[in-house]
Amino acid sequence: MPTRVLDETESRERFKHRLEAFSDIVFGLSLSQLALQLALPQHSADLFASPLRYVIFFGTFAIICGVWLSHHRMFQLAFEPDPLDIALNFVYLAFVAILPFAMQVNVRFGGSRAGFGFYLVDFIGFSLPMFVLLQRGLARRNPHLSEKQRLQLWRAVLRNRLILAASLLSLALLGLVGPAFAWIPFLLLTVGTSLVRRRVNAVPPRYLPATSA
Repeated sequence: MPTRVLDETESRERFKHRLEAFSDIVFGLSLSQLALQLALPQHSADLFASPLRYVIFFGTFAIICGVWLSHHRMFQLAFEPDPLDIALNFVYLAFVAILPFAMQVNVRFGGSRAGFGFYLVDFIGFSLPMFVLLQRGLARRNPHLSEKQRLQLWRAVLRNRLILAASLLSLALLGLVGPAFAWIPFLLLTVGTSLVRRRVNAVPPRYLPATSA
């Protein structure tokens, strides 16, 4: 391999590793900001006056951990340091970074259409670029991926389709009937993520693109 091509390959890999490290910093800061978003009440008796805010906190914490795992797998299987993938990654990180604020909005205005709507829009905001990144990775037919890795990538795309569909359904229900029923698909999605993963992993792919020659 010519030295110039080798240098370009090493440079791309180095940039990819640095971008992943930068992304991990964003995830770490988002997790640390979650607890700070829980405002300290004036009286100790008010600590448990609103248990919903703790449900939202731990649910959001689990969501950030889940999207970090998805991001890590995406970098392993699908990401290429081209301009569009880099831009999508930054869009993804922007919505992850604002998630603690979205949680605070949801806690402060819990039960309101606007509060939960803001939270849902933020969730869709990082789910959509992740789906596009995974779909682009699947379409590339990377010859360096093993059969097992391509199967993992296909299943990741399918899982993200389900997540995005459930989030959009919640947003549609929010607009039609309000937050009382809009919580249901989102709550099932949050609680049943591991179950969905097992079900999807048990489904054989109908279409698994072959590697490029």
